[in-house]
Amino acid sequence: MTQGLPGNSANVEHVSTWRTCLVAIVAVMLFASGNESALATTGVGPYEVPQVKDGNADPNIVETYIVAVETSVDLGNAGTANNAMAYKSCSDAGLTDCTLAAIPGPEFRLKVGNQVIVHFLNKLPSSNLTPEANVSGIHWHGIELNNESDGTEVTQHAVAPGETFTYDFIVSRPGVFWYHPHHHSSTNQVAKGLYGSIIIEDKDGHEAALIAQHVIPAAEHTKTLVISDITVCGDPGTNPGTFAGDLPHVSGVQAWEINYQNHILTQSPRILCEAHPIDANGAYRPTPYQAGDIPNIQSDDLIGPMSEGFTVLTNGVNVGGRSGFPSEPGALAADAQTLDVQAGQELRWQIINPSPVRYLRLRLTTNNGKQVELVRIGGEGGLLNHAVVEGGMAGSYFDMKYEQGEILLPPAGRADVVAAIPSAATGVLTLWTEDFQRVAATYSWTPTVPVMHLKVTGSVKTPQYGSADSRALLASLGKKAMIKALRGATDDFVSPVGEDGVNGAPAGSTDKDIQLTFFNNNGAFQPSIEGIPMPRDFNGDFSGNPFFLESARHAKLDNTMELTVTNMTGANHPFHLHGFSIQPFKLIPRKGTYGPTYTFPLEFRDIVDVPANYTLTFRVSLDDRLKKDNLTPGGGVGRWLFHCHILPHATFGMMSELHVHH
Repeated sequence: MTQGLPGNSANVEHVSTWRTCLVAIVAVMLFASGNESALATTGVGPYEVPQVKDGNADPNIVETYIVAVETSVDLGNAGTANNAMAYKSCSDAGLTDCTLAAIPGPEFRLKVGNQVIVHFLNKLPSSNLTPEANVSGIHWHGIELNNESDGTEVTQHAVAPGETFTYDFIVSRPGVFWYHPHHHSSTNQVAKGLYGSIIIEDKDGHEAALIAQHVIPAAEHTKTLVISDITVCGDPGTNPGTFAGDLPHVSGVQAWEINYQNHILTQSPRILCEAHPIDANGAYRPTPYQAGDIPNIQSDDLIGPMSEGFTVLTNGVNVGGRSGFPSEPGALAADAQTLDVQAGQELRWQIINPSPVRYLRLRLTTNNGKQVELVRIGGEGGLLNHAVVEGGMAGSYFDMKYEQGEILLPPAGRADVVAAIPSAATGVLTLWTEDFQRVAATYSWTPTVPVMHLKVTGSVKTPQYGSADSRALLASLGKKAMIKALRGATDDFVSPVGEDGVNGAPAGSTDKDIQLTFFNNNGAFQPSIEGIPMPRDFNGDFSGNPFFLESARHAKLDNTMELTVTNMTGANHPFHLHGFSIQPFKLIPRKGTYGPTYTFPLEFRDIVDVPANYTLTFRVSLDDRLKKDNLTPGGGVGRWLFHCHILPHATFGMMSELHVHH
């Protein structure tokens, strides 16, 4: 199956203005939760994403209904998932003009300064569990928005099935972002498909100028790639305990599937679907999942198994296999889905990894196995001053654990990437994802599989782009356009005077080093911050959770801080701070250990992968923004979570909060 390259970078679709006469209809439809009967899909294959329906005529406001539903979803070569969770977007209050509920959810394409109004409807069916597992909400990952709209356990009550919540915020930074649930059972909800992309362009025309100057590819050659993973059950008795032995693995180990089957953290389909199925609260359920079901993955014990989904999806679709391996690719599967490209053409991919656990290690190779460098031009905070080629041995012999010219995205990571199709390329190029050694002692033991197939159908007369590495981006537009380093003088955390915490718990720490730890609890190593796991049963009513933990930090609004995050464990952890973009500066071996140092390119990010036994140094400016009314200052004040974005780790307790005060 072949698809052309029309691009997907148009603005969100505008339709008629909101109709107040539909209020009566809303009263009926908002509270009618349950299954969607139609088979959901993007309708355009793995190389497109649906766009949100905008019901506001103001070009500076995007206003939509985002509805979470349980539905059947067509996953392409991976078959049909019967109980997927998916978002749809509607332009009108009566929910009559909507996208199909799909994985991924509809994309927001915005410009800095746009106001976003989202009326969220939770139409997931009741789980019939105690506590209710299908409460939900939306966290706008990476957006520097008002605290009331952050969509987390400490900023809003969870939205129960049949209920609603309105988010209202202004976007202030360009980049590649995404949205997903963050309340109780959110790990399962993300694993079942509740996520969508957000692309924000700068308001000053920098991106447009670089396109016009042929520095970066144009909109018609730009694609959003939401690359995720999922496990779908087969009939009981047919679920595999490991991957097929003929699939390649980046280590080159023969019969590597034995390693997967014997891995202590493995959640194979055989385990998740029938040997030890769990409900949405993590408790064992005696009934196995049936063919087409997506199982729950979040355990209710201290740590439990947690591994990658069995099938990789590109924009909600499995693209189909290819024999061989990246350096010696073989034949495409008969049902593989390809995208037409031109030799000599440059493509731009805005890539998002919403997977709960999987690291994406992306490698592009030609039909004869030659690697094509993936050049990063931006990501979580917009375009870079200069393009970079990452991987290999960086700086003073810092081993990135992936090859030069590959792209590594930890869970929740994003990258804005350019790939130049060689002028002599023929046949089909394939973008692969490979296993990454995120635990110091071993791999996750997942195979190398395709996530994109590019079919060369012709060639451009003259390639328009020169050398990609170190290509000037914002730097070519002058100093005013460039990313600036945050100021050198930095402030300290404060003691929360007058706040005694809850149930006698200490009010917080003033230590500027945040430590990621595995807390030894009765012999089980529970993910935590400084040995203090945040209580995991977030039921959305703020009760029973002493959020003023010893690991909490308190700071004043409008301060700039230089902080560190020290990984005390033997595994990588992607660190995420809500509400504020950070500037990472360096990685150094933690105190008492030895090794090389890594220096980051200057940029703003919200996810930084911290290797085992390393310390990350970063700066953050605690800037204010308007409250939810978009009139009153003080929107930066409040509780902002920080945590590991391996979602089971966060749920097990590797999470705390930064409380920003006036």
